Amino acid sequence: MMNRNRRKRIGLILLILTMAQALYASDYLVYSVIGDVKLLKSGKSVTLTPRRMIHSGSRLVLGKECAVTVIDEQNSKLYSFTTPGTHTVKSLLDQAKVGDSPTKQYISYLVKQLFSKESMALVHPNSYMQAAAVAYRSTSTDSLLLNKLSYMISDHQASTVEEALLNPETQVIGDLDVRFELISCSTNQPLSKEVSKNTSCYVRAINGTNHPVYVNIVDIDEHGNKYLVLPVDKAALCAHLLVPAGATVSFISEPFEFVEEKSREAFLLVATEEPVDFSILMSPIKGNEGKHLKSGLYRNIYETK
Repeated sequence: MMNRNRRKRIGLILLILTMAQALYASDYLVYSVIGDVKLLKSGKSVTLTPRRMIHSGSRLVLGKECAVTVIDEQNSKLYSFTTPGTHTVKSLLDQAKVGDSPTKQYISYLVKQLFSKESMALVHPNSYMQAAAVAYRSTSTDSLLLNKLSYMISDHQASTVEEALLNPETQVIGDLDVRFELISCSTNQPLSKEVSKNTSCYVRAINGTNHPVYVNIVDIDEHGNKYLVLPVDKAALCAHLLVPAGATVSFISEPFEFVEEKSREAFLLVATEEPVDFSILMSPIKGNEGKHLKSGLYRNIYETK
């Protein structure tokens, strides 16, 4: 009887060890990387990129204001890591910010789109570039976003949304707690509202909500010229634009420069809880007076000396 009980205990211990080992070896697909994040592998440091598989024992080095979001296909979950320093994925998972649990079908869609040619090619559109509609991102969503933006001319004499944005008196009111700063590439400090010509900078985005958001920023100058500060992908997956809940991230890899002299420029951050085709911001912003998309809006106006 003693031997039989002992065998049962040994079998139970082995089962627990096997389950623990399986958990430790879980695989995760890198969905999004913002900032300088390294993967330590075989004594070497390599840059972590989307579409790479990592496991619980992988060691990551996250810089300040960086973010990594991974897909757990087996359990249909998204996890975001934002803690600076060197960590195993397992330790990051213990403190991870978990977004809403998507359906298994939506996770499969994300994985498929992540490996599509359209999501791999990132561009800064210099004109209107409507992405193709996909099963989980309807073009009607884009229209709802335009409706949200178009409210800004309802109480002003401005004839266009773009003109209204350049007016400091125009109230810009969003539904989500988001904001941004432009950070000098040379000093790593926020820019003042007066900027010298040829100043290089990058975006620091702050998500004060308890949900991840997708962000982009449109720059509008006094001549009506527009520039989409962060690149877009033709699939409108927006994985590279995902800011985790409660996180502050810096898009250091996407610097830009103030090139116009004695010019006023309005920068509008737009944040949504679902992917949208941000390239629609490059066309004239017009709504149809219909429903609005829940969005975060935040504007800064800069003037070059």
